[in-house]
Amino acid sequence: MPFYRNILKQSWRLTWRNKYLWVFGVFAAFLGNGGELEILFNNLGGDPGQALFPSWQRIASTGVFSWHTYANIGNLLKNDTLNMIIFLLMALLVLACLVFLVWLVIVSQAAIVSNTAAIIKQKNRTLRDGLDAGRLYFWPVLVLNIIIKAVVYILLAAISLPVIFSPAGLSANLFYILALIIAVPVAIILSFIMKYAIAYVIIYKSKTGQALKQSWRLFKGNWLISLEMAVMLFFINLLVGLAVVLAILALAVPFLFLGLIFYYALAAVGSWLIVALAFTSFLLIVVVVGAALAVFQIASWISLFMELDKNRGVSKLARIVNGLIKAN
Repeated sequence: MPFYRNILKQSWRLTWRNKYLWVFGVFAAFLGNGGELEILFNNLGGDPGQALFPSWQRIASTGVFSWHTYANIGNLLKNDTLNMIIFLLMALLVLACLVFLVWLVIVSQAAIVSNTAAIIKQKNRTLRDGLDAGRLYFWPVLVLNIIIKAVVYILLAAISLPVIFSPAGLSANLFYILALIIAVPVAIILSFIMKYAIAYVIIYKSKTGQALKQSWRLFKGNWLISLEMAVMLFFINLLVGLAVVLAILALAVPFLFLGLIFYYALAAVGSWLIVALAFTSFLLIVVVVGAALAVFQIASWISLFMELDKNRGVSKLARIVNGLIKAN
């Protein structure tokens, strides 16, 4: 597996030697480190309606979209105007923070792509260079993310509505299986197209529409390689996640003993200090590893993209089949 091995080694070296990229990785990790196959595993098992469109159902179950909620807001505006104004101002503040977070996430994604491509080309890049590139390509990268994710959610919404509103039974389950067979591959394909389209926009300065066409052609000619890379990155993500869990469990033992010692020495105050220290340590591990993993995965896809764009990639499965054919 020298083709993939070289890409993964290069991506790991790039991630380790350019730790400033981890700053961007902290925010890029919000896009999800689980990879394309996470789409598949998120939709397996459980109730069909909830599995197909879980986020919407969880929000709707709170009753936030009911007429009763809107009536209560109207009554509060009439009867307790001052508190309602304060609440609305706080809601606007939260919304502003969320908008700023989205900006950071998109800028970080574009920054990692830009700096990764430059580093592979033997060019020096700094944190400031990445930030400048992220701001420059913010809108096209945001539009691409919105287009792909909107198509995926519209697709999931369209196929989930019959399941949600139909009575539970064999027909609902059959429809659920059929919907998965159609929707999940489409969602995975769209995620590949988005990665390649973002690369075209940032590396080759393509327009959004042109980038989508180019990425479709690139994926169509290399769909098996893309899938193989997604599988490898998914299992790498799985192994890293397992390692983090084991590391946290290993660290929990000494923290537990320290907590008991401080509890008997300084009463409850001492034990709470150890709890706070333990929580901070565990959170730091998760954030640092998640940031590095986000950089590594984006770097891996950009490395693959640059190889495929030069027609250098050959699927591992295709090589095995060709080898068997030649052997016979």
